[in-house]
This record gives sequence, C-alpha cells and structure tokens, in this order.
Amino acid sequence: MFHRFLSIAVIILAIFTASVWEVARIEPKLRTADGIIDIYSSLYDVSTGNIAAPVAVSWRLQILVRLMISSPLGGYLIRGLVEKNRVNELVELASAIQDDEGDYSGKEYGLDFPIVRLTKEDYDWHVDAAAIQTATTATMTGLVSDAEASSSSKSPYRSVRDYHAAYANKSTTPSAVLQKLLDFIKEKNPVLGCVQEVDYRGSFLAAYASTNRWRQGKPISIWDGVPVMLKPEENIKGLRTTQGEKFKTDGSDIATHDGVLADRFRKAGAVIVATTVMHERGVHPSGYNPFYNGPSNPYDLKRFSGGSSSGSAVAVATGMVPVAIGYDGGGSIRIPAAWSGTVGLAVGFSRFPFQNKNVNINPSVKSGPLAANVEDAAEAFLLLGQPFSRQGDGGGAVHPYTALYGGVGPPPPHLHPRWLNINGSEENKVEGGVNGVHRRQPIRIGVFQEWVSHRPTGTGGGNTILDDAVYKTFQKTIQALTTISATDTNTDDGGGESSTPYATLVNFTMPHMSLQALSHALIVTCSFSFSLLKENFRGLNNRETDDPSDTLQPATEFQLRIGHHITATELLSAMRIRSFAMAQWRNVLAEKVDVILTPTLPMTALVRPNGSDKIGFSDTSLGFQMMRYIWPGNLIGLPGIAVPVGVDSKGLPLSVQVLCLHWHEADCLAVGREIEKMFVDERAKPPPEFFVDLLE
Repeated sequence: MFHRFLSIAVIILAIFTASVWEVARIEPKLRTADGIIDIYSSLYDVSTGNIAAPVAVSWRLQILVRLMISSPLGGYLIRGLVEKNRVNELVELASAIQDDEGDYSGKEYGLDFPIVRLTKEDYDWHVDAAAIQTATTATMTGLVSDAEASSSSKSPYRSVRDYHAAYANKSTTPSAVLQKLLDFIKEKNPVLGCVQEVDYRGSFLAAYASTNRWRQGKPISIWDGVPVMLKPEENIKGLRTTQGEKFKTDGSDIATHDGVLADRFRKAGAVIVATTVMHERGVHPSGYNPFYNGPSNPYDLKRFSGGSSSGSAVAVATGMVPVAIGYDGGGSIRIPAAWSGTVGLAVGFSRFPFQNKNVNINPSVKSGPLAANVEDAAEAFLLLGQPFSRQGDGGGAVHPYTALYGGVGPPPPHLHPRWLNINGSEENKVEGGVNGVHRRQPIRIGVFQEWVSHRPTGTGGGNTILDDAVYKTFQKTIQALTTISATDTNTDDGGGESSTPYATLVNFTMPHMSLQALSHALIVTCSFSFSLLKENFRGLNNRETDDPSDTLQPATEFQLRIGHHITATELLSAMRIRSFAMAQWRNVLAEKVDVILTPTLPMTALVRPNGSDKIGFSDTSLGFQMMRYIWPGNLIGLPGIAVPVGVDSKGLPLSVQVLCLHWHEADCLAVGREIEKMFVDERAKPPPEFFVDLLE
C-alpha cells in the first residue's frame, strides 16, 4: 500500500516537474534541415545552457530522493531524466564521428583517458627546458624577476618566498607560525568551516624539526617550514581521507600512509597542518557541506565559496596557508579559486599523480594547487609535477599514469612557455631571462566570442546567467593584454619598451559545444558512481544501514544514482566525443593560438538557498551553468588557471581563466602572471576578522 502511494506521488511529481523542465530550456537540433550531421559545424549550439533536472532544497530534497530511490518507478523516472537531456543526439554525433575519416576525428586518442603522448622531439624540448630551469635555480625565470618576487609583487597575500625570507632573517620560526595558525583555526573555523581535521602531533613535530634546520642554517628547500593543507581526497598518514563524507565510526577512512603529493611536501620540509572540508564526493561545484557546516565564503558568509575544493580555497583566501591542494573533476579547483579570490591551477590530466586510499586514477579528475599568488602555484607545480618514476616514488609500485604514458612517464615540469624559444636566435631576448631563452611576440590569445558572451546564433535561445561585472572585467583583461607593450632588451638603445604588444586577439570557434559539455557531465557522473560501487558503499546500495556514518547526503545520493542509469552506449558515445574534442581543441591550441582566455565563471559567488545549510540542496542545472567555461579542462584534460582580477560592486571576487595545451602549464602560468600584475592594485582580501597574516 505504501509503495502504491509512493508510486502515485512520484507520478504526480514527475508530471509537474516534467512541465517545468520543458519550459525551462530550448534544445538546439543536431541535424540540419537536410537531415545531415555536420560534425565540424561552426554553429554555436548552446542555447540556455540549462539541463533538465529538478531543483530541491531541505525537506523537499529529502522527499524527492526518497521518492526517486524508494519507489518502484524511481529508476524509470531517473532514466527519463537522462533521456530528456539529448543523450540520443550524443549517440548520433558519436556515430557520425566514428564514420568520419578526416584528420581531426580524434581517432588517434584512446577512449579511456584524455592523455596525450608527445613525440620524441616535443618530449626532448621539455627535457631541455627543465634542464635550464634546474641550472638557473631561479624557479620563476621568465615569469618573475628576483626583485619582483622578493616583494611578492605588491600582493596582499604572503608568498612561499616570503615565508622562506622570514625564516632566513630570523623574524619568525616555523613553530611560531604554526602556533599562530592553530590559534586562528580554533577561533575562526567554527564560523568559516573550512578545516576538516588538524594533525596536531604531526604538524608540531614537522614545525619543530624545520625550526631546528633553520637554526642550523640547513633548510631543505624553499618549502621548509611553510604551512600547507590538502583536500581529503589525498592520503595523509593518520588523517581521514573522507572525500567529504562523515567520519567513519570504525576508522576505516584513516590513511595508513601518505599519498604521493603529501609525501613530496614532507620531503621538501613543508608542514602539513590539516585536511580541508570539501563538497561531499565532489558532486557539485557550489562547495558547501552540511556535515561540516561549511565552508562559508569569507567575503560574505551567506554565500557559497565554490567547490568542491572549497575548504582549500577558503584556507588560502583567509591567509591560513599560501598553498592548499585541491582536486578538479569539473572545475573543483578553478571554481572555488574564482569565488574565494585565490589563484587556482588545475594541471593537465596525469601531470600530478592522483592517489588516495580508494582511487588511483579517474578519467576526469586532476589535482593542483590553490595558491595565494601565481608564483606560489608555480612553486607547487615544480615540486609536485615531477614524473612518477618507473620504480615508483620510494621504490614502490609504478603509478598508473606512468604506465599509461608508455614507459618514460610524463615530461618534467618547468616554467618556460612555448613562446620562449630555448634554442632560438638572439632576437627578442627576454629581460631577466637566462642564456638561450628567447621570446616570440606577440602572444596569441584565443577567444571564442559567442561562448564567453553567451549570445548564440541560429538556435532561437536566450542567454544564460552572465553578470555584467564578470563580462566587463573579462573585456578589460583582453584590452590590457593586447595594449601593453612587450619588453625587448635587444633594442638599439640597449633596452626599453618595444612597440610590439604583449598579445594579439585571435577569434576561434568550436563545433558541438553543448554535446561536448554533456559528454563531460556523463563521464564524470559515471566515474563518481562507479567509484562508490567499487568500494561497495552501503549507503548507496542499502538505505537500511546500521551505521549512520555510512549514509550519504540526499543531494549526493541523487546525483550518483543518475550514473547508474546511463547506458554503456551513451557512455562510450561520450568518450568518443571526448576523443573528437581533443583533436578539435588541440588543433586550435597547437596551430592557431597560444592560450585561450575566458571568464572563470559567468557569475560571482551566489547566496546559499534558505534551508540548504542543514540538509543541502540539489540543482544540477546551476552546476552545469557554473561549469560553462570550465569543462574543457576536465573533458579533454587541458591545464587551466584561474586568476583573481579584482572585485565587483559588492566586494565579491572576480576571476578569469587561462587554458593551455597539454603539458604546457608554463603557458598558463606565464599569462596568469601577466594578468596578476595588471590587477594587483585591485585585488582584495576578506574582511580583517577573517584574515590572518602569519608573518606579522
């Protein structure tokens, strides 16, 4: 009787919500009037940018999830939801791509992972660039001069180099810094909600050891004594790798060893202080986790901080650490960086080894630093981006990324962008650069105008959310990059400003953007759902669990349940479109432009819905809109960096994103550094009550 009641209720709910979904969006058509699928069509095909999905908050969310999961008709309704979002067109496009024999069909790329293997010539270029990097020991060569870096470039935030200098001149010690940080966490974390678990014993011992090394004048590296935090998707020995879930009552989530990134931080002398709060399982980019009552945006506590690496972003934004590690499956580094006012570098796929107690590899997820400044992101990149050896770090098992790449592993990290010709002539030598490093000017910055402005043609649709301040600031950034002069130290008078601009604007287009974005959504949803099945997570497969720590939040459970109703054909179609997309984007980045510039998000930080703090909320369409400029970095593994560019009239952070070619994070960092310098006087920090300067 009860199930019959539920079924009737679900039917009523479905009829109501179906009508709401139908009027909420206008679908572009895949085929032309002649019934032809043009896989290389330049028509911008995104209409409203929405996808069909219910919106529910608080108790309404609980009822929705119960109905969808407990009712016999729940599976049919979820499947209907999947079909409502153009998956049939996804399959049609993938079939057309499979039949295409063109040079840019993407068949040279595998279906499993967005990995790009370099030619020997290209690989050797990276090796040479890294060798120059090592020889000069100037980690920011070509990006920041020594004088500029030593003053943190007028940034309101302390850099890793500032910590190093403070310890060197004995104005403070790592132990003193740690104590001040722990005091701030104790006082402010109940409000900010960004720190999940503090490693009191481990951090005290690490800070004490670092303080002794500095007293002896023997620091290990620039990281010695610098406090850092990591998202709880990375193993930290003795701490819980929760992935945003509740602490397990049986302690099964406590890591027994360090992951690769934590191990590299420790070996460099950094002080790992804590894990940070994240959105549960990383399933939504808003970032708030009701289990931990946070994080809240330090610029406005009523607003989202962005996620899912939300706690890491807030920890950096509030001055707790200059660097915190995040993971990014759908903008989870760049989105919180944008809304919390920090730098966020999501490296290319497989650049940093992804490893936690349950997962070694994920086809959409990559790691990276949330950082106070671009300089700090670069330092973290050089430290953490070293290839994982064939024998494994410390003689352990070979990491899957090394095996995927085919023997030698990924190329070594460095900070020389492609337009610095390491074997070039003496023309246009870079000021402050090293011997043999030369600049090709101007840099080509690519912009897909309809994409960034949300003004589609030929679809009859309207525009998605796009804040005026976001778009105007993006335009201001373009204007600045294309009007400033490039420094040329080889002019007739021995130096000065050349008349050559730093960058030129290059417009480009991209086919089937909406189905590319949908492909990312399907792949990442299936990946997350599968990871739970792999772990035999009782909360998803058995609602009647005796252990309350085995339960998921309603919104997480609903989102992951969708992945169970995506067919193998649809998933393989999404993967085929990903391979096609890799060919399209690489053609643009390898042949036409040096980097691509977009806003990071189309809107500034949003106010949390009423009632969402305790139970959460589900709004898949909002998440899809938030990822409007984000998804190429995850679908095809492109590196990307979010850079703060001031604040709007409400004092909320604004941000732009730079995307670059696989294995060329240096390109993102170089352009990101130029943008940071342009907006350094406009950059803000949170109110004084939510900011700490650990070196004062």
